[in-house]
Amino acid sequence: MDQNRRGTVITHPSTTSRPAEPAGAHPAGGAPTLDQVFSATARRYPTRIAVQDGWNQLTYARTDRQAGRLASALVRGGVQLGDPLIVHCGNHRHALVAQLAVLKAGGVCVPAPRTACRGGLPAARQTMARAVLCSRSTYDEDVRGIPSLALDDPATWRKIASAPAEPTLPRSTPEGAAYLLPGRGTDVTGDGRLVDHRSWLRSAADRSRRTGGAPLTVTIDEPPLSPVALAATWWACSTGGTLRTAPWQEDGTWPLTGGHESAAVLTPARYARVLATAAPVRGTPPPRGSAAGPGTVVLIGGPSSRDLVARHFRARPGTRLWAEFAPGGGAVPWTAQELHPHDAARPYALGVGSPVPPVLLRVIGPGGAPLPHGRSGELVAIGPSGLPEDVHHSGWYGHWTPENTLDVTRRRPYADGAGPDVPIRLDEPADYAEMEVM
Repeated sequence: MDQNRRGTVITHPSTTSRPAEPAGAHPAGGAPTLDQVFSATARRYPTRIAVQDGWNQLTYARTDRQAGRLASALVRGGVQLGDPLIVHCGNHRHALVAQLAVLKAGGVCVPAPRTACRGGLPAARQTMARAVLCSRSTYDEDVRGIPSLALDDPATWRKIASAPAEPTLPRSTPEGAAYLLPGRGTDVTGDGRLVDHRSWLRSAADRSRRTGGAPLTVTIDEPPLSPVALAATWWACSTGGTLRTAPWQEDGTWPLTGGHESAAVLTPARYARVLATAAPVRGTPPPRGSAAGPGTVVLIGGPSSRDLVARHFRARPGTRLWAEFAPGGGAVPWTAQELHPHDAARPYALGVGSPVPPVLLRVIGPGGAPLPHGRSGELVAIGPSGLPEDVHHSGWYGHWTPENTLDVTRRRPYADGAGPDVPIRLDEPADYAEMEVM
């Protein structure tokens, strides 16, 4: 795979910690990969639920078995190491099986959520993907010349069952690319980011450590394969937990359900809408992490506002609130901070917190030179080697504060850099829709 053309692999040093993994042992012989961690859990706890998707569910063992069969078919069909494959499924169960299969086959997942693919699958043409793994409801007839496999079609699985098991599986490696994520906009060729297995596991482990432990259940209200759904999926599955998606029947409290062992993952924009409709906890505030709601809410995406923090603690006073600033696909956070009730009363904007190692952040001026504290410029992440091509542009502008945190002031919404700067007023609810970074 031509990494120079498709983007830079986001990695972290091999000496970093691995995820706390109560459900499965690491494979022998070194660092694990995402699919190897999942398979280890499947062997140790085969009947544990991996994904609860409405009324439907998949256990770890069944998911791993289906993914292995699909991976064998992909390899027998000619998929090579590093080949990109589009995953464009209509539900979270098919999406998880497809992602695992691509990783087992040594391919690179190119997630294509429905919301990003109106009018066809541009990623399929941009990446010269070897195949599209989809559902019948997401099949795109405009993608010609690329095989499409509908995972909810019985005929697909009859063909897969006839293929012999591939003895070389799994073919993934810890330092190999796991995902190709779009940067700003939907372009994966110019500003795309290749994220390796170690970085995904590192991100999940860091999130568990920050929030006080791996949750047994991670709840989301997101379409399959969105940036938040990807982050939540691997947070749950890398630690042996369960991913729960929106129920079939309307639930006014979703995703703020469960008890202290659960966590809800949303974007700031989506959480603002949830709080606008969810009933607040009445009477005496329950203990932190009580059954009145999840133990933790994690916001992933753009910056959060003081108003959102105030609304959270009015509605869910016993629930911890963490915010992760995650531009460029939303999977690997650049900064993180825990927000408290007193943050809502600050006389200034909250900012986005401190950098998450090993991410190196800079504020740069028009010429690309780093700016000193207090000077405003674009926020960029620097790859481990520090080479110019390892600079990842966020599209957001801000400055360093004296406390060494980042204060975000505005963003440029155009992927190509054209158009005027758009100021953000983080304490006006009407601007929540503009704050979401996808």
